[in-house]
Amino acid sequence: MQRPTVSPTDAPLSDAPLVLDGPLVRRRHPARWLARGVLALMLALFVHSLVTNPRWRWPTVGRYLFDPQVLSGIQVTVLLTGGAVLGGLVLGAIVAGMRMSSSRAISALAGGYIWFFRGVPVIVQVIFWVYLAQLYPTLSLGIPFGHEFLYFDTNKLIAPMVGCTVGLCLNESAYMAEIFRGAAAAIPRGQREAAAALGMTPAQVRRRVLAPQILPVVIPPLFNNVVAMTKTTAVVILASVTDVFSAVMQIGSRTLEPMPLLLVATVWYLLLAAVITGLQLLLERLVTKATRHHRN
Repeated sequence: MQRPTVSPTDAPLSDAPLVLDGPLVRRRHPARWLARGVLALMLALFVHSLVTNPRWRWPTVGRYLFDPQVLSGIQVTVLLTGGAVLGGLVLGAIVAGMRMSSSRAISALAGGYIWFFRGVPVIVQVIFWVYLAQLYPTLSLGIPFGHEFLYFDTNKLIAPMVGCTVGLCLNESAYMAEIFRGAAAAIPRGQREAAAALGMTPAQVRRRVLAPQILPVVIPPLFNNVVAMTKTTAVVILASVTDVFSAVMQIGSRTLEPMPLLLVATVWYLLLAAVITGLQLLLERLVTKATRHHRN
């Protein structure tokens, strides 16, 4: 016996289940199929151009991909990125805490710090610290406005590598401070007040209340800054520091083949971004697992 067809408008107002005859039909999306076809065609054309165009000079790319000068530049890029990010994390956390201080003077000072180092181009900051000796040939330690005990040659104290790291670090710290401040500000004040009312110390509040909520929010923009910093280090070419970009440009000018060498730099930058992204995904999983365990 065939079941009667019941339309939604004729369904009785009862708790009985609604029975509909006929198979479910998926809604068609012709625009999606058209977009997929266009994207697939564009990708195929691009790959075909890469393979068939001899001007890409892939043999030259393979010859210089593991050149000792390029590998040395990779090490410099990694060192600059690591130093800038680690220093930026520490300074950024301190500045974020000052920015959220109840003291207006301290908060204004931190706000001025963020405004200045985010506003000045990073290349200007790097060059300033590398050539600081032109303003201060010597640096000294002693009593303020009084006797000085120790003197340092600025050129020896702040070598080009150190100056580049300091400039990148200060620029990075301003962005890190805003990331930390925004994540902390998103947590309602009532949670901190409730934790304090339960007798938690400030350290316990930060570890048990703030950290489990801040870390999942901070990780994506933090690693986004790390990836950006690997590319920002290319500005050190103006400070006579040989990173991977400087290395490939030097080889390209010597061999008169700049385009294949730019492809070499592109491959290494993409590999660094892939490694950093993998670390981000791993850390996100660990933080998620630790947060769940903490809640349970």
